[in-house]
Amino acid sequence: MNKKKVLVIPGGFVPYNDTVTLLSYKHLRNIDADFDVVALQGKEDKGLKSCVENDKNFSKFKIEYVCDYNDAIATLERKNVLSGVINIMKYCRFAKKKAKLNNYDFVYTSSIPAFTHLAGYWIKKMKGDKIKWVASFSDPLYKSPYKYDEDTLREYSLITKIGFYIYIWIYMNAWYEKIAMKYADKIVYICEEQRNFMIEHYENKDELLKKSMIIPLNYIKDWEIYSNLMNCKKNSSEKPRKIYHFGRIYGLRKIDNLLLALKELKDEDPNLCYKIKFKQYGEFNQRYKNMINELNISDVFENFDKVSYDEVMNLMVECDVLALFDTIMKDDDEQPYLPSKTLEYILLKKEVFILTTKKSPAYRIFKSLGFIPTLNNIQAIKESLKELINNKQRVYNYDIEQYENSKATVKLKEYIESNSK
Repeated sequence: MNKKKVLVIPGGFVPYNDTVTLLSYKHLRNIDADFDVVALQGKEDKGLKSCVENDKNFSKFKIEYVCDYNDAIATLERKNVLSGVINIMKYCRFAKKKAKLNNYDFVYTSSIPAFTHLAGYWIKKMKGDKIKWVASFSDPLYKSPYKYDEDTLREYSLITKIGFYIYIWIYMNAWYEKIAMKYADKIVYICEEQRNFMIEHYENKDELLKKSMIIPLNYIKDWEIYSNLMNCKKNSSEKPRKIYHFGRIYGLRKIDNLLLALKELKDEDPNLCYKIKFKQYGEFNQRYKNMINELNISDVFENFDKVSYDEVMNLMVECDVLALFDTIMKDDDEQPYLPSKTLEYILLKKEVFILTTKKSPAYRIFKSLGFIPTLNNIQAIKESLKELINNKQRVYNYDIEQYENSKATVKLKEYIESNSK
């Protein structure tokens, strides 16, 4: 049987470090096929570069770069809205032309950036039944709660609001989801809550359920960055307990109650900074920076810029407790978002401070593994932090094999390798 030919349109691609670049590569690497990748060029991550260069599967991917990643991400801050749109169209047209000149069996698109699905749509409309379209989503686009968070919008100046709406219109336009849901042959999600949330907004729910596929966040067992996590030393008893969070804190990822709980704990114990210390790595809401100063808790909660994937892995090993700040929906509504570091946290089998709500994929997943999530109220947070301060350690012995890459992606492998046009 001849190998399938797959056109991959992922936006960025490894060794550029981004949640979706890793998702795309992990989805496809085990499939016996030839892959042409049309990508946007981002900064190479040293740790990821070492992993992919030593991964025999990476040789199956022939990558062509259309332009720099940031040149296609139009934002008001960069003053590149017009040139960004031009580069998006250039990228999508390049992919369409490549599909026209080659006899591909499949086209694979992934978001974010969501305009990859525009290219997939053009190709599907051009080729019809001659090609199968697999569309992957890491987050919802249509009716995404992050687009309508009143607290965040209230904090924005008029110019920032304009920039925000321009950004989501270009980068996360709901129309890109709608065309993928209608025309793609297979839709890939990362968890059942995300799938259910997205399907709920369409009339043809049964049809969308049939063509859905869930591929959980997963690890590649031969990659050093993952083996280092699995083999690292677990929790220490030293003080202060180091609690680290990695990733953006913005929008619905709210930590107001955590900061207020830290304030109350510090009022009760002025020596709190010698017992516990949070460190945040990544984008941090200015409102929270101000709140930390106003509450006088900068000695127990520090924030730092985003660091490389390699550095994140090292810091995960270094810390005593991992922090997961989940999406907090108004009225504790069901939410579809799963933090991208969930997988790494599971591999570490360390204590995790999970600030969440009950209707959350993180709550369901971590609770099933024996963790005790912390609900988003001040008293519950204080009780959890006191347990961490008192060094009440748990031992986690759950099986991680279900998250191994070849097992997690077997359904997509079978779909592509066995499917004929």
